[in-house]
Amino acid sequence: MKNSKAVTNNQICRSLLQKAVRRGDVSVAEKAVIFLIQEGETTWLRNRLGVITFEEIWVRTGDLKFTTDESCLIAQYRNLAKSSKNKDAAGLGSLAYEFSKGSFDVLTKNDQENRHIKIVAEAIKRPHDFWTWAKQNTANLDFLDKAEIGYKYAGWPWDKAFALASAYLFICGEAPPTKEYDVASIVFPFWIAIDKHTPTGKVALAKCAEKFNINKNTLGWIQFYLESSKCENLQTSPWWEREKAWRLQNEGLRDGKEKAIWQNISAYLHELLEPQSLKLENDIDQSFALYQSTLKNQENLI
Repeated sequence: MKNSKAVTNNQICRSLLQKAVRRGDVSVAEKAVIFLIQEGETTWLRNRLGVITFEEIWVRTGDLKFTTDESCLIAQYRNLAKSSKNKDAAGLGSLAYEFSKGSFDVLTKNDQENRHIKIVAEAIKRPHDFWTWAKQNTANLDFLDKAEIGYKYAGWPWDKAFALASAYLFICGEAPPTKEYDVASIVFPFWIAIDKHTPTGKVALAKCAEKFNINKNTLGWIQFYLESSKCENLQTSPWWEREKAWRLQNEGLRDGKEKAIWQNISAYLHELLEPQSLKLENDIDQSFALYQSTLKNQENLI
C-alpha cells in the first residue's frame, strides 16, 4: 500500500499530465506519463486516456487504444499533447450533466440548441439505450466502440457525460479535422498542476480565499477556467464557451470580474505553490532520467 505522501505526489502528477496535454507540452506530458508508470499507475493511465481525450480532443476518440502497454501509452499521450484541442464535448457534457441534476437554467430561452443538452442529459440517465441508438445511426462503429469503452473506464459521472457527448457530437457529424503542432516553446508553469483537485492545492486555495475574502468554491472555478483549463491551439468550441459563461455567471461573476480577481490573486497563489512546483519538476526529471538509463541498460544487454 502506498503511503499518503506517494498518493499525493501521484495525484499532482495526474493533474500535471492533463495540464501538459492541454498546453501542448509534449515533453512534460511524456515525463508525467513515465513518472506514473514507474509509480505503478498504468491501469489509471489506460482508464484516464479516454477521459482526457473526450475532455480535451474528443475528435481523436477513434484513434484510442486502451492498453497498459507502456510504450503505447507514452505514444498516445504524446500524440494528444501534439494535437489541436476541441472542448465541445466537455462543454456539452457538463451542461447536460448539470441539467440532469436539476439545473434547468443551463437552457437558454428560445434556443434550438437546447435540444442537444436535453438529449445528452437523457443519455446520462439511460446510457444503454443511448449506445444502442448511437450504433444504429452511424456506419463508423469504431469511434463509438472506443467512446463506449472510455465511458466504462471513466470514474466520475461528469467524465462519463463527456464520453456520451463525444459520441453524440460524432453522430451529429460535428467532428472538425485536427492538426499537429510542434512542442510548446514556453516554459511550462508547473504550479498550475497543484490545483483544487490535489490536497496541496486545496490548502493553498483556502489560504487565498481567506486572505482575499472570496468564496473558496468560486475561487476554485476561477482558477479552473482562467488557468487550469487553458489550452494551446484550441479550435472554436462554442459548447465550451457556453458552459464556461453559465458557470461563471452562476458564481456571480459578470463583466470580466473573474479576470480582475485572478489577476489580483494568482501571484500570491503561485508564491504559495512554488516550493511544491519546483519539487514536482525535479521529481519528474529524475524519474525520466532513471527511465532513460534503464532503457539504455536493457539495450546494452541485447
